Amino acid sequence: MTTAHMKQIQKVFTDILGPQLHEITMAYADADQQVKYFVEIPEVDVIDLGIDQIASLVARTSNVYGRAARFAGIARAQYKILEGEYKKKYKANKIGRNEDEREANAMSAAEEEYASFVTCEAAVELAESIETAARIASESARKLMDKIQSMQIAAYREDKGNYLDSDFSTY
Repeated sequence: MTTAHMKQIQKVFTDILGPQLHEITMAYADADQQVKYFVEIPEVDVIDLGIDQIASLVARTSNVYGRAARFAGIARAQYKILEGEYKKKYKANKIGRNEDEREANAMSAAEEEYASFVTCEAAVELAESIETAARIASESARKLMDKIQSMQIAAYREDKGNYLDSDFSTY
């Protein structure tokens, strides 16, 4: 691939990823957006939900996790692009008579790229924290569903008298 082609790809990435990163940060600031990225597991006093409500919870948490994982990937991709731009400009402008002068020139020239790079790094941290929270909620919802299904099977067996003596052995 040519350099011009790579620059065009980077521009497309930046045009696509920028608005997505904005949406990630708005997920924290806007209450309406939070519903798309944060699902809470019900508290212990209201956990007596039916299987259909738990199935809905599993689906919602899975969707949120998928969305959060996608955004975390987008944030990491943008981070890599900005890191490359910063390092390229920094190294290209590291000129001067001594190390202090070279460092000052490089930092001065790449100041804007550095600010973008650090801001994007913060967005990556936010996106990854959303992803982690969504993964935990999704796994917890699935565990709740497993427990409820086990309880339903046990209740069915108890109602129908399907127990065997071996069901009560401890070994």
